[in-house]
Amino acid sequence: MGCERDYQRTWLYRSEWELIDEFDELSLLECWDFLASAITRTQFVKQFPKTYDYLAKNWGPERPAAEEYRPKHRLIYLHRGDRRGGLKLRPGYRRRYADAHCSTITLPCWSRNKLTLLHELAHICCWCELPNGDVVSAHGKEFAGIYLRLVRQNLGKSTETELFDAMQQHKVKVLAC
Repeated sequence: MGCERDYQRTWLYRSEWELIDEFDELSLLECWDFLASAITRTQFVKQFPKTYDYLAKNWGPERPAAEEYRPKHRLIYLHRGDRRGGLKLRPGYRRRYADAHCSTITLPCWSRNKLTLLHELAHICCWCELPNGDVVSAHGKEFAGIYLRLVRQNLGKSTETELFDAMQQHKVKVLAC
């Protein structure tokens, strides 16, 4: 069985673009700090235990500082602990799109903001938490529900309401979580 068709990707992106100007561009280290604080929140650990175990390998109870992996003096990614497991953030050298693949999030400069970080984190949560996470639509109703939950936890109820209203305007289907 193949993956579901990604039928609402464009609609979801249009919803995000209505809010994206409200968010400042972050450095890669600031992105790491934001994601590490989001992942180590008690709410996140309770709601997404498999994702926490997958991303927070070798992390202590406190928010971890990033370590750089720089072979030949070029930053390849930020990580914590063992390089083989856990969250990794890559700078998106010459990339057009942000991407989440396994536990690695690739971020071109334009995408380094809190909303995009939560979008990519929601992809990882879908893959880890949903029973058929590897075959559900990448931007389907399940993804939209998890994404809104992460926005509420990390950016507040007002931002979640704005994003939900934009999603409704662009006819994005959302699975209530």
